[in-house]
Parts: sequence; structure tokens; C-alpha cells
Amino acid sequence: MVDEKIRESIALFRYGLIAPILNGQVSCQKTYLEEVAGKKHQVPYYGEKEFTPKTISCWLLDYRRAGFAGLKPKGRSDKGQCRKLNAQQEERLLSLRQQYRDMPVSVFYDQLVDQGEILPKEVSYATVYRFLRKHGLIARDAPAKQERKRFAYDKVNILWQGDMSVGPYLLLNGRKTKTFLFGFIDDCSRIVPFAQFTVSEKFDALKNVFKEALIRRGIPKIVYVDNGKIYRADTFHIACASLGIVLTHTKPYDAASKGKIERFFG
Repeated sequence: MVDEKIRESIALFRYGLIAPILNGQVSCQKTYLEEVAGKKHQVPYYGEKEFTPKTISCWLLDYRRAGFAGLKPKGRSDKGQCRKLNAQQEERLLSLRQQYRDMPVSVFYDQLVDQGEILPKEVSYATVYRFLRKHGLIARDAPAKQERKRFAYDKVNILWQGDMSVGPYLLLNGRKTKTFLFGFIDDCSRIVPFAQFTVSEKFDALKNVFKEALIRRGIPKIVYVDNGKIYRADTFHIACASLGIVLTHTKPYDAASKGKIERFFG
């Protein structure tokens, strides 16, 4: 039995793959799904895995239906049943695929079922897709680079930039104490939803500032922060995913990408 923490980690991984679609950064969903499916992914608990475009589309639908909770893995209803191709089926599929090289896999799979070549309860679409990909028999469109919108928006509450800056030292209770300024700024309006000096640079300080920003200005679609430890905390990722916020991180040593919040800090 997979425990709740692992289920949350897997859900976060899945959310990371569908997030670009949710926030409108993908110009062609079909191309994006094929690109993601063409890669191997390190999945929490399971290790290296590959996924079909249909599987990722199902996660997108699960999220839209049930939110973050819908991305948590569930027990298999087909547990104990055969989900592999036998040698005879493999040979037959290779022969048939040679005749229909350009046919979309989804259509090819439906044709296999309709003609009685396989039973859907015994051989899933994902099994057939992985088998065909292993043998280089997946038809693909002409190569196309994934296009994404740059971080510049003409509407408020689409993108917030967030950061933390070291503040002045204060004399508190007779001791010299370092302060830290946490804040968020709206990419379009340059409005600061909330910013506050604290005497802590730990996650609780970030959590309080983020909460106040949400109360005052509502929920943004994207939050753009650096790679600091507190911004990579699972708790922060889960909170954002649960609210439908895409949490995006800058590339290492790329401070210029958060220019607006940096200018606010001065």
C-alpha cells in the first residue's frame, strides 16, 4: 500500500506535466503531449517511467474533475489480470502495424479490438502504445518545437513573481537581529499583493506572506519564484497545486528573469 506522502509526491509529478496546459503556455496540446510522452521520466516511488499521450490527457481530465486529489494514484480495478502481450500477439501486431504505419495509435488500437485481435480487458491501449514505441512504430507529425508564451501578461492575476531579500539589522530585545523581506508582485499591474519583513527566512514566514497576498488579491494562475529551498518545499507545491496555481521556478543563477520583484526590492 502506497502511503499518503508518496501519493502526494506522485500527484505533484503528474501536476507538473499537465501544468503548462492548464496555464495556457502550450500552443498545441497534441504536440506537447507527444513531446512529453517521448521522454523518460523519474517518477516518485516508481522510478523511470514512460507515459502515453492518452495517459497524460486522462490526468488533465482527472484534475479538472477533482482538483489535486484527482491526481493521486488509485488502486487498479484490473489487478491480477494479464496486461501483457504474448509472443503470438506481438508478432501479429508487428505484422499489422507494417500495413498501417501512418495510422494514429488510438485508431489502430480500436481496430485491433474491433477485429478481435485483442481484448481490451486483457491488453490496454498503454500496453500497445509502449510496444509500438519500443519498435519505432509510432507515427509522428513533422518535428515542431514546443512553443510557450513568455512571462509577460496583459491581465492581472495571471502571473505573480515572488522572492525574498535580506533586510536591515534591527535591535530586538537587546540583540542585533537580521530581517528578511518576503513579497509578491503582479507581472501585469506591478501591484504588490503583499510584502512583509520578518525575522525568519524559513517556510512559515513565506507561508504567512503568501496567505496574506491571496486574501488581498485572489488566486493567480502562475507563481514564479527562484530555486530556494523554501520555494521547493513539498508543502508549498501541494498548496499551489490544490489551488490550481502553477508553481514555476527560475533557472539557476538567472536573477534577471525576476526583474520586476528585484526592482521592487531595490
